[in-house]
Amino acid sequence: MKWLSDLLLGGIIEKFTGPLLAAYQARLEAETDQQKLAAAEVIKGIETARDIAVAEAADRWSATRLGRLLIVVPFGFWWAAIYLVQILNPWFGLSLVVIDVPPRIHDMALVLIPAIVIGDAGALLARQLKR
Repeated sequence: MKWLSDLLLGGIIEKFTGPLLAAYQARLEAETDQQKLAAAEVIKGIETARDIAVAEAADRWSATRLGRLLIVVPFGFWWAAIYLVQILNPWFGLSLVVIDVPPRIHDMALVLIPAIVIGDAGALLARQLKR
């Protein structure tokens, strides 16, 4: 339950700490300029992703955050339920059924999920260009 609350309410910084420390260590251990430059690029990418996660966590009512919570997450649970039922039914001799998403909701999800992903990519690009 703590993991879910951390995911939904922030707490994302810890996910960047390990990779960022490893990248800094790689830069310190780099022997050539090319290795140092590659490590610096990795560090920049991780720091950019961290900054975006912090900004997203600070804005609890952003469109992409709401979209993820209201569209992407339930649609993901629905797909996970389909796979889970396909596994559990033969194992335990059950006849569980996952009710299909109504066609209108399915059609909206097919448009909105890519839009949310594009919105995230656009926000990332805007923040990178701003620097």
